[in-house]
Amino acid sequence: MSILGLKATRPRAADGTIPIRPDHQAEAALIRELWARQKASAAADVLDEEEQGYLDAHFAMPLTLRRRLAMIDWLAREIRPGDRVLEWGCRHGVDSCIYRRRFGSSLELHGCDYVEPEAYRPFHEYSGLQYQTVRHPYQLDYRDGFFDVVTSNGVWEHVLDEANSLPELFRVLRPGGLFLVACLPNRYSYTEALQRRLGHAAHDRLYTIGSASDQLRASGFEVLAWERRLLVPTMLNGFPRLVKSAYGKLHGAVWGLNGVLERVWPVNLIASNLMFVARRPRSADA
Repeated sequence: MSILGLKATRPRAADGTIPIRPDHQAEAALIRELWARQKASAAADVLDEEEQGYLDAHFAMPLTLRRRLAMIDWLAREIRPGDRVLEWGCRHGVDSCIYRRRFGSSLELHGCDYVEPEAYRPFHEYSGLQYQTVRHPYQLDYRDGFFDVVTSNGVWEHVLDEANSLPELFRVLRPGGLFLVACLPNRYSYTEALQRRLGHAAHDRLYTIGSASDQLRASGFEVLAWERRLLVPTMLNGFPRLVKSAYGKLHGAVWGLNGVLERVWPVNLIASNLMFVARRPRSADA
């Protein structure tokens, strides 16, 4: 069941409040400002040179920020004021920063990852993220049914033990809670195939709608909806800097083309990423 064109499946809060309308230009500026604070902070040396270089490129390129904010838009439409949200594998917690800006204080935001909290303090402080460092291949230090929503934005495919990680996320979600999966790499992605052909970095694990759905169901989840996203490359990893720069200057046209191609079947079968909305059943026996 695709969610192309599907409205948010969750209602607004009982008091009728809704998050502010996204302002992507202001949100991109916020992300860059927080990254500048990070680099100027006393913890600047916590991140290695490779990580800093990756994030410098990620935050400098308009296309990568357009992609990130588009994924946050997709995730945020399933979040409502008052939710307790876990950003699983949050890294710097960029998603939570944008949730905070949009929803204000109405969300209780949590994040977990393998890095120590000092690594991304400016981001965590802005978002008010309640952060935990993960010290186990899959176990999370949260009680059963603690969260209304768990998000995975480019995380699932990197975890050490996916067979046990998904049931652990099921455990920490309340009955009826949502697991939102963004940017799961598509097995049929032409960009993945191209990166491998050129000898550039690519994902170790790739998924199909069927294989990912089977794993979610085996862990107890109901799969409510899915879709395929992102047809155009956004970072050009491994390509020369001049090529990246020239491509980045066309970001408006490139992103517009992406929006068209995402809705064209069968072209979208070779999209880069898969997206899922899954739910822990309300009945313990479901």
